[in-house]
Amino acid sequence: MATLSLFALMLSLIITTSAGAATGEHPGEHPGERLVRENNCAACHNIGNTPVSIAAPQVGPPWRRIGMRARPGWLLEYLMQPKKLRPAGKSRMPNFRLSLPEATALVAHLAQIKSPWPTPAQDKNAKENEKPIGFAALYPTLTKGYAARGRKLFLDMECAKCHGDPKKGNQPDSGKSEEWGPDLREMSRKLTRKGVASILFSPEATYPGTKMPNFFYDEGEALDKNARGQLANMTAYIESLKGDSAPRDETYKRARKKFPNSGPGAGQRIAWQFNCTGCHEGTGVSARDPVRLAPPFGYRNAPDHYTQKVVSDWLTAPVSIRMHERGHQMGRMPSFGFSPDEAAQIADWLFTFDGPPGRRGGGMIMVDNWRKKKRKRQGR
Repeated sequence: MATLSLFALMLSLIITTSAGAATGEHPGEHPGERLVRENNCAACHNIGNTPVSIAAPQVGPPWRRIGMRARPGWLLEYLMQPKKLRPAGKSRMPNFRLSLPEATALVAHLAQIKSPWPTPAQDKNAKENEKPIGFAALYPTLTKGYAARGRKLFLDMECAKCHGDPKKGNQPDSGKSEEWGPDLREMSRKLTRKGVASILFSPEATYPGTKMPNFFYDEGEALDKNARGQLANMTAYIESLKGDSAPRDETYKRARKKFPNSGPGAGQRIAWQFNCTGCHEGTGVSARDPVRLAPPFGYRNAPDHYTQKVVSDWLTAPVSIRMHERGHQMGRMPSFGFSPDEAAQIADWLFTFDGPPGRRGGGMIMVDNWRKKKRKRQGR
């Protein structure tokens, strides 16, 4: 029972995150609290006196249209072993230690999410060739494009300032590192051709809040007389960076055949179970009550051996207790890849909860309160 109580307590950081929208400087903030904030723990937990009804920021990219944008083989590989896509990103997509059938089912669900692209408002008085165009109407008209011309555009538009130069394989050499964009080689392996073109057409529609400017179209209006050809050429260049993606796609196809029950329905249940909507919009599942998913911070029913080191070790390398997870319909405490120092900082902050003013060691206070309640129940 002590192990189960520890699991219930330490299910305290379950999220998915990538974009880092909840990051920022908070002067005087405990470093452990900063890590909890950056990793969006409020997506599943009531923290301190914050009402449960206040939602956590959705720091991950939206899933809308992900079935048209992302390659299923890449998604399967990524879910099995998440990795940073931004070189200086503070937040991280956690590793939920999904089995191959679980990851296959989740990808099958993602592949079904194909919300239509928005249609721009039309000005009835505008000339036909001046009316804004939506991506759904534009994409079928795109030519194959020329990668060499796209490479020239890449250099002329100074894209390397944010993404580095894929040809040189290096990171950007200027600007703030936290504002660098993702490695385009990895993005080309992640995205379909339509996915690449959609981001180039309207970065904001794909990643709300992105710092990437509009280079070719702005709200459906062309920024250059040859915007359509430029977009096609840049798409061709980025597509050329992906290499051979066939092995990834074949892995997913084989997994679907091997695990016939790992379909979209099972994937939707997993998306609900792991509270994906806590960090991603457009998941296809409704938001889940955080109290039902994981205990709030300051949980009082801690076992006697609950110490800062126990918590730190758990955060560094959490494990699954499948019976407990199934019994409570909970998600799984994921691994965020915390270093021992980061885990120790989080544990230190967690132990400041529930303690009286001027006294640290909230975990021990929790045990003291639990003992008092036990004695009271026994009439001592």
